[in-house]
Amino acid sequence: MRILIFTEVVSPYVCGISSYIDVLKKGLEKLSHKVVIVTSSMDTEKAYCKNGIIWCPAKKAKNKYGYECKNCEDESVIDFICACKPDVVHIHTDTKIGYMGLKVADRAKIPVVFTIHDYFMDRFAAENKLVWKYRTFFERKHFEDMLDNAGTVTSSCSRAEMFVRRARKRNEVTIIPCAVDRDLFNYKKYDKNTTSSIRRYFGLSDTSTVAVFAGSLTIEKNLEFALSAFAKYIKKTDNIQFLMVGDGTETEYLKEQCRKLQIDMYVCSYDDGLMSMSFGEAMSCGLPVMVKYDNENIASSMVQENINGFVYKNEEEFAKCLKTFANLGMEEKKNIKKTVRNTVLKDSCVEMAKEYIAIYEKTPLIE
Repeated sequence: MRILIFTEVVSPYVCGISSYIDVLKKGLEKLSHKVVIVTSSMDTEKAYCKNGIIWCPAKKAKNKYGYECKNCEDESVIDFICACKPDVVHIHTDTKIGYMGLKVADRAKIPVVFTIHDYFMDRFAAENKLVWKYRTFFERKHFEDMLDNAGTVTSSCSRAEMFVRRARKRNEVTIIPCAVDRDLFNYKKYDKNTTSSIRRYFGLSDTSTVAVFAGSLTIEKNLEFALSAFAKYIKKTDNIQFLMVGDGTETEYLKEQCRKLQIDMYVCSYDDGLMSMSFGEAMSCGLPVMVKYDNENIASSMVQENINGFVYKNEEEFAKCLKTFANLGMEEKKNIKKTVRNTVLKDSCVEMAKEYIAIYEKTPLIE
């Protein structure tokens, strides 16, 4: 089967969507299927294909990535993509590259699968309510357009069903949990010298407890919560450091917040997102996860308190969880690593790919 995956971002852009696609592509190719990724880039003025990725010209945009496909209706680009003779279009975004996916599917007369990775009506920090309402109106419209034109809708988290109900478009969402590349995210592959050199590179102490956030730096991640908690409750004598890995529309703002709060490194948590890829990746590395309590008990239900992670409700509890782990002995931390790795959500990219192949084969064509 030939699968076209449409996404506004790919690795090395650090976010859950790019990680999800990496794992899915690996699984599909292990099953001998052909995968071509279609994405956008600010570094090209003409569409081209390299290493299984079709790069389309992009422009700056006020979305969560800061850019989007320049012309999703470019007939020459659509012809170029259709030359791959795809069997199915799999869309992972409701931005312009997602619309290009719909155009390609319509031209090639093939079914569309749409995977929901996020949906936040308040993701924009606008200067006034009128601008906010204008932007979120189009955010909702784009999301609904994907729902209207997809034969099947999937997500890694049941919370997506709530987003779909809000849109009042359909009821069914097929839930496929995230797989994790356990070979890539495996702490056993790295020796002490390697980890020490990485710590030195990032200015981290060899003796400190380091908490890591990896993902896109956008409004819905609620980064300010962690910054505030760290500034209020974590002291230098606690010997705890925070490392954030990623990029996004809020990067410069968050750097300024760190300077004001005199924070060097930071981590974050959010209230109403879908299941994060980094959640499973961290566990595969043997890292206990810190999760903010959610009313639906979706993310927090995956945590076994003091076994593979911690659940907190407010800034003070956030700091308390960090200190609890930091005060454990080396042997206790080693034992936790082994336990945590064994509780990974799903460890086979091939199994996830098999589920998607079954979906691709039965997805109806939307006329």
